[in-house]
Amino acid sequence: MNTGLPSVPLGRLRGIAVGAHWSTLVAVMVIAQVVAMSVLPQAAPGHAAVVYWIAGVVSALAFMLSLLAHELAHALVAQRFGVGVDRIDLWLLGGVSRLSSAPRSPRAEFLIAVAGPATSVVVAILVGAVGTALGAWGVPALITSPLLWLAITNGVLAVFNLVPAAPLDGGRVLAAAVWWRTGDEHRGTKSAAVAGRAFGLVLVAFGLMQVFAGALSGLWLVLLGAYLTVSSAAEQSANEMTHQLGGVRVRDVMTPDPPVAPGWWTVRAFLDGLVSGPHRLVFPVVSFDGTAVGVIGLAELARVPDPLNTRIGDVCRTPSGTAVASPDEQLLDVLGRVPLKEGRDVVLVLRDQRLVGVVGPEDVAWALELSRSVPIGHHEVPS
Repeated sequence: MNTGLPSVPLGRLRGIAVGAHWSTLVAVMVIAQVVAMSVLPQAAPGHAAVVYWIAGVVSALAFMLSLLAHELAHALVAQRFGVGVDRIDLWLLGGVSRLSSAPRSPRAEFLIAVAGPATSVVVAILVGAVGTALGAWGVPALITSPLLWLAITNGVLAVFNLVPAAPLDGGRVLAAAVWWRTGDEHRGTKSAAVAGRAFGLVLVAFGLMQVFAGALSGLWLVLLGAYLTVSSAAEQSANEMTHQLGGVRVRDVMTPDPPVAPGWWTVRAFLDGLVSGPHRLVFPVVSFDGTAVGVIGLAELARVPDPLNTRIGDVCRTPSGTAVASPDEQLLDVLGRVPLKEGRDVVLVLRDQRLVGVVGPEDVAWALELSRSVPIGHHEVPS
């Protein structure tokens, strides 16, 4: 799964960065409360509340470690098949392994997907065996009950993740199966996404039924179902983009020789000249010698407090290295590193430090629509 949420770095495991979103604390506290107020008072009665809460927090942290092991298994198998892994993040609804590239075969897709649930099953068996053995040796239930709870929870985690619906691991298994059967990776991912939306809607409906019946715990199902629905739709959208724009280069979709904002002009002079056009929201800013020095949006220009005496070059945003591309780069590679926000962002396309074009959200939208009907050809850029 991919949440898109920022996270706090926790370190590295086998060369893979690990982080946690702040919502992980919410998950830890909810799990600790369940163990401290529901599980342990019944399984090991007679202890003080503070003892239950200590055991609950330890159990919650142990579960997060098992969740990390689940995600690490995905990441390590992915690396084994040559798939890049950016990082692993924990958050409110679980964990996510952020892969920087896609599996190259149905077999790799399948094995990467099942590695996580398989690890959860192993954890469930080992922890369950330890808890059972300790119980047989007379160890107090205050210790054995959390172990058995952790074993059951990991088992449930494995089973739930194998539901054939994206973005769950079972969705990846379904995608791999369809890909292997049809030879069409795009069809496999689409099938998993459709199943993901359907399953998410079922969870939302079931959760709402519980809420209306007076069980507020149904809100978790509503939240989880909504996440699955939105994530599966986003995954299908990303897959459609990959399918349609695979092989397309920056030069094929860029706007060549775009209107520019001269950096030495004042903001007022430039705005006055825009009354008759060009009708654009974002402009590359160039120096007197034609070198691209930044980017400025129309909304930013309108907010300059002293437009009569402020030069555009003094208020423009300096593009980062990620917001610059060459004409020959793969468009998908650029889109993977640059978030393009309508009315604010463009990618500057440079050749020998000279601006030859820009790529904005409208250019990407044009390419997506056109590619539905005809393949986008490769155009030469004048040198």
